[in-house]
Amino acid sequence: MARADQGRVAASAAAFPPTSLLLEKGAPLLWIGPGLLVFFVFVHLPIILQLAMSFTAGAPGSGEGLKFIGLANFRTLIADADYWASIVNNVWFAVATVIGKLVLSLALALALNSAFVGQNIFRTIFFLPVILSFVAIGVIWGFMFQYDYGAINQLLTRLGLTFLVRDWLGDPRFALWSIVVVDIWKWTGFHMVIYLAGLQALPRELQEAASVDGASATQRLFHITLPLLSRYTATNVVIATLGAFSVFDLIYVMTQGGPFGSTQVAMMQVYLQAFQFHRLGYASTQATVLLAIIAIVSILVMRFSRRPEDEDGAR
Repeated sequence: MARADQGRVAASAAAFPPTSLLLEKGAPLLWIGPGLLVFFVFVHLPIILQLAMSFTAGAPGSGEGLKFIGLANFRTLIADADYWASIVNNVWFAVATVIGKLVLSLALALALNSAFVGQNIFRTIFFLPVILSFVAIGVIWGFMFQYDYGAINQLLTRLGLTFLVRDWLGDPRFALWSIVVVDIWKWTGFHMVIYLAGLQALPRELQEAASVDGASATQRLFHITLPLLSRYTATNVVIATLGAFSVFDLIYVMTQGGPFGSTQVAMMQVYLQAFQFHRLGYASTQATVLLAIIAIVSILVMRFSRRPEDEDGAR
């Protein structure tokens, strides 16, 4: 090493002694440390405890405490027909709500992306259900779905469509799909906002060049707009899927899992096992399996929504 370089190293060491260097490198950790700690306590720690409780039986405070039983809860779960029936209901609920939310939110975003008078008013109207509580929505729609005095059956009767009058929440054939309609109505505005952000970030040059080349609006939609929105679509799919598999309060308020278990979903099963039957270990097992299903679905969605340029950027 040249003498001049040795001098600069010595000067740098004198200016930044080891303690100062340590503090300088540790400063970012000090800033983000409290946030990471809170995140760990309220997100990761409950998951770890839930996983640990999956291998136990008993209930805290019962006098017997929790005892380790190995994989017994998982063996019980495999033979639990009620749980797997609720998973099937959850899958139907997820498929219907995810498709419904994506199609409607994309259509609304495309319609509200162009400038017209009252644009912001319409955006606000479609977003309003998102800020309402599930309990309020469940109560309101529960009244609307009533057989005798509900607004929906009254409207169908006045329109002469009496053959469509149903006991929407009391008939096992229609109860789950009635709740699907309510869930789509509540969350479409949220997914619309994500699509609007994506549409406004798209480069206008591609649309203009395609128009000059004679591409129709439909061709521009399917060959330019939708491929460029794939990341936003993947985000919407993941969020909607997470919401569909964790739905609880809306179903609890509207049907409490009935009639005859037709609206029983996985989180309802977890609630019943934990707080009505006091089987916290078994409820944790159910929640762990549900978490694994959601994680697998999310990974698959993110994997298949990646574009070739994302693969190149990751290398």
